[in-house]
Amino acid sequence: MPVDPSLPEREMTRLADRLRPMVAGASDGDHVVNAFRRVLLVEERFTYDKSSADPGNYLLESVLARRQGNCLGLSMLYLALADRLGIPFRGVYVPSHCFVRFEGNGVRVNVEFAEGGASCSDDRYRGEFRIRPDRPYLFSLSPAEMLGVFLKTLGAGYSRKGREEDALRMYDEAGRLYPGLPDVHYNAGVSLQRLGRNDEAIGKYRRALALDPDMAAARDNLSIVLAGKGLYEEAIAEARRAVELEPWNAASRGNLAAAYCGCGRYDEGIREYRVAVEADPGNRRLKSGLERATISRGARRVVAP
Repeated sequence: MPVDPSLPEREMTRLADRLRPMVAGASDGDHVVNAFRRVLLVEERFTYDKSSADPGNYLLESVLARRQGNCLGLSMLYLALADRLGIPFRGVYVPSHCFVRFEGNGVRVNVEFAEGGASCSDDRYRGEFRIRPDRPYLFSLSPAEMLGVFLKTLGAGYSRKGREEDALRMYDEAGRLYPGLPDVHYNAGVSLQRLGRNDEAIGKYRRALALDPDMAAARDNLSIVLAGKGLYEEAIAEARRAVELEPWNAASRGNLAAAYCGCGRYDEGIREYRVAVEADPGNRRLKSGLERATISRGARRVVAP
């Protein structure tokens, strides 16, 4: 929907003016968090929509116009107002999700927009997003790093529209602002892989894995690219690790099976295909792979001396 160019500044000023008397001089962190929640989420009726496919959910002018945003959009709203009011909210990123954290006067409160602005503990995020202590997530971010998260998301939006070169430009800038974010390098690898620039994609996936060895999606994609280059032993090693990290992921197990079959290890490939089909019996790609592997194994045995 078209947005009045004057709306963002006008609305931000109005919202800041509403919040200012409620938080001015407040030393109680819970009071500040509750004031933001009451004004923005209750009285102003900003609502949460989890979709990341709709840019209107994270572009601030659209969030203001529609009174709706996803985790990133509502986080950017909070952070922009906090900056105007001198309130110590910080952005926080976990894989494919973000929220804000009040951090001041010895108080630390996470604000989870998917639950109406309720407080969630760090331990809950660690459990839900499988964040071990050595994974590079759940930190309070600087404004520049949070901008990097935003540009990474904007790049993903370009990629969904097939605009991979535009996506890569966004990822380059995001990586400059937040070089320690694994998702930036992973997303860039996806765009490069789609463009057929596989050597560059390998470098990006490996950079993502250097930052987060537990990123299963990066290992999975890396295995596909390596197999395409005929580097089957490396491909199998990466695919095995991806399956270890996400044993329920039938697609990843199918990629492991394909890597086995690609180098003639049909028995192992068929075994993995069978497990994958059992996990996802409606997946025609996996069923087709199993059928081809079974036929190829039979043909190989027939022609063997």
